[in-house]
Amino acid sequence: MKNTASALTLRLLAAFPLLLAFHLSNAADNATWQGDIKTRVSESAQAVTHAMDGIYRLRGEASSLSKPDASKEDLQAALAKLKLALAAIDSNESLNLSADALHFRGRRFDFMLDAAVLELRLGNKEAFLNFLESSQTWVLIPALKNYLTTPAFATVKDEPRFKAYLKRIELPAKMGRASVLATPYKEQISTAEKVAGLSMFWSEAKRSFVNFHNVPDLDWDKVYLEYLDKVMQTKSTHEYYQLMMQLAPLLQDGHTNIYAPEELQDVFYSRPALSTALIGKSVLVTKVQNQQLAQKIQRGDEIISIDGQPVYEYALNNVAPRASSGTPQDKAVRMYSYGLFSGDQSKSIRLGLRDATGKERIEVVARGQDRDVPGDPSFDFRMLPGDIAYLALDHFESDAGVKKLESVMSNIMKAKGLILDIRNNGGGSSLHGAAILSFLSKKPVPYAYSAERQESNFMRARSDVILLDTVRGGISKPYVNERKEVYAGPVVVLAGAKTFSAAEDFLMSFVTLQRGTVIGSATAGSTGMPMFFKLPGGGSARICVKHDSFPDGREFVGKGIAPDIEIAPTVADIRAGRDVVMDKAVAVLSK
Repeated sequence: MKNTASALTLRLLAAFPLLLAFHLSNAADNATWQGDIKTRVSESAQAVTHAMDGIYRLRGEASSLSKPDASKEDLQAALAKLKLALAAIDSNESLNLSADALHFRGRRFDFMLDAAVLELRLGNKEAFLNFLESSQTWVLIPALKNYLTTPAFATVKDEPRFKAYLKRIELPAKMGRASVLATPYKEQISTAEKVAGLSMFWSEAKRSFVNFHNVPDLDWDKVYLEYLDKVMQTKSTHEYYQLMMQLAPLLQDGHTNIYAPEELQDVFYSRPALSTALIGKSVLVTKVQNQQLAQKIQRGDEIISIDGQPVYEYALNNVAPRASSGTPQDKAVRMYSYGLFSGDQSKSIRLGLRDATGKERIEVVARGQDRDVPGDPSFDFRMLPGDIAYLALDHFESDAGVKKLESVMSNIMKAKGLILDIRNNGGGSSLHGAAILSFLSKKPVPYAYSAERQESNFMRARSDVILLDTVRGGISKPYVNERKEVYAGPVVVLAGAKTFSAAEDFLMSFVTLQRGTVIGSATAGSTGMPMFFKLPGGGSARICVKHDSFPDGREFVGKGIAPDIEIAPTVADIRAGRDVVMDKAVAVLSK
């Protein structure tokens, strides 16, 4: 392969097609080596999968031999299998595999713990304690304490070495997300707590945030210094969080946020029973969810001002600073749909409205009303004219969508076409989306190519690098579930700017499978895995630590997934109650 890049650069490029290497030098002929990279990644992933399958078979056999009533001979046989697996993990071949799959040797601890427990069951306390002491130099797992304090370890519970180990494995919790810095709410937290909260978020982002490449002009250290002075000047916990919630949006990522304490929820997040959206250049009421409110505000009313400020000016000044988003379409949703009316429940909103005839008026609206107007049924399913099936996939927070699909599968199998609506799906678990797709294709359902920050301290000591490498859990195997019935007819997915997170993962898989047509508008452009942690004064935060892309390396984080057919409602459509996106889908499937 013709390339004059440094050895380090080649290692980074071979690990994952999207890398942030701020000192890359002399990388030549992208077209020449890109194909080699993809081939190597694929072959490496297959080799790791094959090796791990064999090693896990040994672990399964050992588990079968080591039941609670196992004989001494069976325990010894199980231990022999685990030692064989460990020998395979420690072999030169696995070390070579580890160059492209760091998770491989990460499994070593699991097998060593299994073996150590068998040693203890065989009466070899010394071997068990030696394992604990040797492992603490390379891994400490706080959750392991719950397991090690069960009756199975009664024979060593009073051993000084065992007690010392239990104390040491609590260190990560003390230093991490369960830190004592996460103090409870009070109206006025101390200056030290304010600085600690800022420092926690800043340092966690600096170490773990995976999408710095989307904000190349951001000087994160400079932001920290600027906010130090600002947080120390705040006069209450309320003011502190009002400021802190403006910090996360600087990273321009929908999965990176700072949240106010529970005790301040009604101050920051209370809203009237209205739904709104930016339609073209107008902010419209799209739904009224309170019966009393419906007497004075109608769907299609245009919002022209809020509390005396023009609506765009109000949104820019009061909503945008706290809107964490990575694309213009997602920011518009957060400014004009989710956050436009958010605020103090004790304070009403003065709305300037314009109706369909052009007549303007002022209405005073309270925040926090009951939403007593029934909405659409959850996971709405119906048969449309032309024998077209429609299913709204509201979310992937649970398997409710999968169960709904299963319950109506007999109807869908008879349909001439299927519409899946994820326009309002804010995500959840990608597993549920993959399960739904397994009813639409006999092919394995591909997951996203995922990466995390993996620069080591050793690497940092030698040079300044940010490395995105394959997640330690490995490249996810495609989802496979052989269904009795698989719908083979034409499928349309409706998507839009509210299609977020795991819903975008679902759409990515749908597009990769080439299973049908996407109609609507570009998705939010934000997915990944957020790491949650608590902040001083009862607040909390999350930082995106996993970057996803199409399996072939195409990016959609910070961009969104574009539809095959782009169509959006107009002001006239909203006022007339027309769903032009749905109508287009029906027209496509009716041809």
